[in-house]
Amino acid sequence: MKLIINADDFGLTKGVSDGILDCIEKGVVTSTTAMVNGLYFEKAIEEAKKRNFKNIGIHLTLTWGKTILPVNKIQSLVDKKGYFYKRTPEDKPNYEEVREELRAQIEKFLSTGIKPTHFDGHHHFYAFDEEILNVVLDLSKEYDLPLRGMPELMEYYTKKGVRSTEVFTSEFYNENAEEGKLLSIISKYKQFKTVEIMCHPAYVDEDLINATSYNKHRKQEFQILISEKIKEFINKENIELIAYNEL
Repeated sequence: MKLIINADDFGLTKGVSDGILDCIEKGVVTSTTAMVNGLYFEKAIEEAKKRNFKNIGIHLTLTWGKTILPVNKIQSLVDKKGYFYKRTPEDKPNYEEVREELRAQIEKFLSTGIKPTHFDGHHHFYAFDEEILNVVLDLSKEYDLPLRGMPELMEYYTKKGVRSTEVFTSEFYNENAEEGKLLSIISKYKQFKTVEIMCHPAYVDEDLINATSYNKHRKQEFQILISEKIKEFINKENIELIAYNEL
């Protein structure tokens, strides 16, 4: 089994970014994805470079924060202040605007000089709209990068020629952010060749509390992901920790 443990939301805040990098250095996190519209994105990238960590993908978003493109170019996605608004499934955006905003996020990341390892999405936004999914798959093919897979979409990825892991799970989250639960998740998928486990470790700071309701559990995730018990289990079971660029 080759296991990717990916920390979402790199660059969201200082506490999130520092927590992720420390989890990589001290624990079992192997990969992260950066929000280019995050409050701490530029400084987080600088810190990653200082620590010589490059396994960073792009955490594309249409559901949080300010856009990269000017409001007048993507009016179907934002409010008047330039923030993404939360759409219902019935609210259909202009898909060309979706494409251009996501491309702008990708290009902003590329301007850092780091080659991204893969794409994923904040709140899994591309799993709920087939047209948005096709936009993201097109971008994955264009930039020749893997895309985090949704369980029900893996066959469609293969048909479209987009790489991913065999399994993706978001089970290590919220009330399931427990050491025993993480051990059981790893065991549950051990028969598969490539697996990604999503996580959200962080040091909880004021910016994080203001940015998202998912905050206190991140501290708990951090402690679990650096625990000796988890590391020992992975070693004992001969699980290979990898990043997306090793698929």
